[in-house]
Amino acid sequence: MLAINEIKSLTPEKVSTNGSCESLVNNCPYGMYRADSDGYFSAVNPSYAQLFGLNTVEEFYQYIQSPDCQLYTDPDLRKNLYNQLKQQNQLSQIVYQIYRIDGTTRWVKEHCIALRDTHGSIIAFEGYVEPMGNQGDTIETSSLPEARFRAIFDQIENIAVQGYDHNRQVIYWNNASTKLYGYTENEALGEKLEDLIIPDEMRNHVITVHQDWLAKNIPIPSGEMSLRNKNGDQIPVYSSHVMLLNSHQEHEMYCIDVELTEIKKVERALRIAKEHAESANMAKTAFLSAMTHELRTPLNAIIGFSEVMEQKIFGDLGHPRYREYVSDIHNSGSHLLGIINDILDLSMIESGELNLKKTDVCLRTAIAHTLQITQRKAINTGISLQTNVPKDIPRIHIDERSLKQILLNLLSNALKFTDNQGRVTITATYSLKDGFHIRIEDTGIGMNEAEIRIALRPFTQVDNSIERKYEGTGLGLPLSRSLTVINGGNLKLTSVKGKGTTVVLHFPADMTV
Repeated sequence: MLAINEIKSLTPEKVSTNGSCESLVNNCPYGMYRADSDGYFSAVNPSYAQLFGLNTVEEFYQYIQSPDCQLYTDPDLRKNLYNQLKQQNQLSQIVYQIYRIDGTTRWVKEHCIALRDTHGSIIAFEGYVEPMGNQGDTIETSSLPEARFRAIFDQIENIAVQGYDHNRQVIYWNNASTKLYGYTENEALGEKLEDLIIPDEMRNHVITVHQDWLAKNIPIPSGEMSLRNKNGDQIPVYSSHVMLLNSHQEHEMYCIDVELTEIKKVERALRIAKEHAESANMAKTAFLSAMTHELRTPLNAIIGFSEVMEQKIFGDLGHPRYREYVSDIHNSGSHLLGIINDILDLSMIESGELNLKKTDVCLRTAIAHTLQITQRKAINTGISLQTNVPKDIPRIHIDERSLKQILLNLLSNALKFTDNQGRVTITATYSLKDGFHIRIEDTGIGMNEAEIRIALRPFTQVDNSIERKYEGTGLGLPLSRSLTVINGGNLKLTSVKGKGTTVVLHFPADMTV
């Protein structure tokens, strides 16, 4: 390889001895050189020295012996150039920049060949270099030198880059293309695109769109496609395309392909997992629906018969204990039925199958109904149950059953977690700008931030110990929040440990009747 600071300096006598002068044309306006098989200069003509701002060949030899000498702006240029010559024997229109002795740069164009002996071994490299003018060379001077271009893309492992001429014959094939499609560079060079990696069913289409790009300037869009490797297997790739002009003003198309095999495997695994999850969710919903139906029927019978006995419709029960038992049966049945309904509602909300029947609901009546259900517990525990709802508050367009269930859950929670002699307040306000705000506030045990996060998750309890003081399924708050959201509102919960909890329901003004 050519090491810039290790170039052999040969006197004219040695040059003559080596017989190199025969290949030099001293009066040629183009710079000419010969390098040995290791890439060291063995002869140059005066025009070559003048490209670098030097007057004579002798000055060139002296200059290149300087440790600070750098001839090319691309330090790897000669190494890459000679490596290509070893493969291709001849290169044309190689465009690059050189440094002149005054520190300025110049664009040049080189044509070079590799000389071989009768056994095919390289004995020398020869070439001529011409300076590029300022007119008509904007394409070459604005593009990356070919040697540098190839060096960059040959080292990229996961991006396959191929170049095709206007006849779709391969002119460039990087190492990643070999890895992806299985063809070596020597196997691919000169072959046509449609004969290498295009599946038979895409062959005519690819030829047509390439011709349209050349003739009508209609670019080939980027996107996912399946191409063919050497073994005939389909390879999913994301392919992008660029059309460039070379120094002969001929079109060259470069394709940049990224393999999607692993991504497709992940997508397929995610799709299968999603299908399994959806299937399991549907099975869960079907199971819950069937179970709740099976449980509701006997529970409704138990509750109904206990009400008949509790109200003594067919006469006195006799012993006072029977009346107590009947009351327990009724309360337990009602409690179980409420839990079953909550589970079913939550599962239907998660699966998107809960049907809402929105009507114009009087908010005062809904709150009064909730208070009527819960007031007995408030009286028994000595909790002060207060309410403040304006008489002129407008009706709200909402699913009435959902609203009553939300209010009942939140009010029951407030009473459950408030100690005797505490206070629970429910207020409602309305404005044209902010809509409805329903506020349920208690002076109970309260929660910290971590406990709030637990309380808002389904089937979880802040206190999970066996000896916990407060019973429940952990469905009240999550169900209330879900019902609020699907009805168009939102639920905000704030709490202070030891001081109480506040829940605010907000429904926008467009729900006003």
